[in-house]
Amino acid sequence: MKDSELLQTLKIQLAQYKTFDCKLRHENIVDVGSNEGTDSMGLPLEPIINRLGFCNHSFRDVAINCAHTTAAFNFKNLVEKISQQVEIPQNDLHIKAFDDLLCEIYLLDHKKGSLEKEYAFAEFYDENEIDREEIKLEINKVEKQHSKLVAELELLRRTILTALDQLIH
Repeated sequence: MKDSELLQTLKIQLAQYKTFDCKLRHENIVDVGSNEGTDSMGLPLEPIINRLGFCNHSFRDVAINCAHTTAAFNFKNLVEKISQQVEIPQNDLHIKAFDDLLCEIYLLDHKKGSLEKEYAFAEFYDENEIDREEIKLEINKVEKQHSKLVAELELLRRTILTALDQLIH
């Protein structure tokens, strides 16, 4: 197989990966139910939290911005494999930027999960409306930050694909 054919094959594989501005939807709470009983220290058990849950596998298999899949790892491996075939300008910077964006997305995933849980407990225990509104504002900030990171990740994905196109043609 010629280099250009190999690069074209790798580009097709790389192009299947996408970004989706999901706003970390899987962390949304569906409902909270009481949990009878006590833990090993005799303390009441926390209420049971039911989350919306993950997107389906076919979606997550290509979503490089998902914190709960190996798509990002597979995408990065393809970029590195391409780099072994030909030199992509600034590829080390692209990979570093990719890793940095993913780390930020993973941290936001945990932050949103904690905020959603805090909000659900505040509602369950019928706490102050002002407190709940402050938590909602924080959730909205996290969602906006996530959207911004996904847009940056998409731009980086397109930059890599464009650089690869230029090498093929």
